[in-house]
Amino acid sequence: MIAHVIKHRRRVNGKVESARTYRGRFRIQGEGAIREVALDTSDKQAAEAKLAQIVKEHEREQAGIIAPKLQRETARTPLASHIDDFVNDLSALGRSPKYLYHIRARATHLLGACRWTFPSDISRDAFVTWRSKWRKSPKTVNEYLNALNALLNWMEKQGRIPLNPLKGVPFADTRGKKQLKRAFTDEEFTKLLSVAGHQRSLYMTAAYTGLRLGELRTLVWADLHLDHARPHLSLRALTAKNRRAALIPLHAGLVAEIKKLKPTGAREADLVFAGCHHATAARRIIRDIAAAGLMRVDSLNRKLCFHSLRYTFATKLAHQGVAMRTAQELLRHSDPRLTANIYTDVTCLPTFEAVYAMDWHADVPCAAKDTGGLIANADSRTQIGTQNLARDGHLEASSVTNDSDLRVTQSAHSDDTCQGNSRPDSVKPWRREGDSNPR
Repeated sequence: MIAHVIKHRRRVNGKVESARTYRGRFRIQGEGAIREVALDTSDKQAAEAKLAQIVKEHEREQAGIIAPKLQRETARTPLASHIDDFVNDLSALGRSPKYLYHIRARATHLLGACRWTFPSDISRDAFVTWRSKWRKSPKTVNEYLNALNALLNWMEKQGRIPLNPLKGVPFADTRGKKQLKRAFTDEEFTKLLSVAGHQRSLYMTAAYTGLRLGELRTLVWADLHLDHARPHLSLRALTAKNRRAALIPLHAGLVAEIKKLKPTGAREADLVFAGCHHATAARRIIRDIAAAGLMRVDSLNRKLCFHSLRYTFATKLAHQGVAMRTAQELLRHSDPRLTANIYTDVTCLPTFEAVYAMDWHADVPCAAKDTGGLIANADSRTQIGTQNLARDGHLEASSVTNDSDLRVTQSAHSDDTCQGNSRPDSVKPWRREGDSNPR
């Protein structure tokens, strides 16, 4: 073990000067690096006593007798202060204000409900007891647990606590209890627009671009290119949910609708949907759904809300037969399964029409003569139809007796292409010049 006190020296104007206070250098047995700490005293004996205390403390930490110094200090710091530090760190990482608000509100609510003041107060039993008494949906309870886990995991990574005390607490089962969303049918959307009033343009933009409410609220007139040869809007990375810029095509009807919305003298930096707030718009569409006489929750327990307009956009694309990759790009999804399985409302797809339009087997005419179990009038594009080309008037391959003809045929088709294909029995095996045995 190494442990001694020193005073740093430096040369100033040609003279060597010593530092006013001592510093300590030490290395605990089993550690590779030498540590240096400030002792903040000009008395050598006091500095040596401080260093001895520091070394003793590190040895006890290394032996596991006491917790690290940061954890000991953290144990005396209220949890509210840790929440402030966590939220400030998330803000520096660029998290949205809405996310920061929910993290702070949910974590603070749990601290008060479970009567936790310091990190040592947090326990699994206290949380489970609170959860069993709080009559909320499983999804809401899981959101609160997620918020507190985020805080505790951050404290664990920072070294403020040795381990997240809620790690391993099971989440409530939400299967079959989560209320899903659905798309508006054309008839329902028409009824909604009839009562929408000044919200009409907002609803139409959401249903024909797939933009989320948060993205619509931040649109400015500079983002819209209505007079372009191919009208579109530029979604800025800062306002997009996935933080990626995108170009969203605009339907000709929507372009005309938005032009009527633009006030005279509007500046480029003005909001397109001024006065549109998240909570206000979410509540307003619920009132409009009721005013239009629509069933907000259907028999499959799926509800209509503002986000249903994004579902409507995805479903319209699927109904028109738009390729899945194109729909995924327009919706800006990272996984096509999200586009196909979640956002596409299958109840609005033409499933009945697809079945009704199928050819009925009894309508296919059968052959008058025995064809070995094959349908004589089968489409020639199928394998069965290809085998019956000769019966439909095509000539069968004739025997080839000229070796030069065989060599020409072989040069037109590579061995890889012909390998595995059946050869008519009347065709002689191809031979190389000089070969005694056929291939």
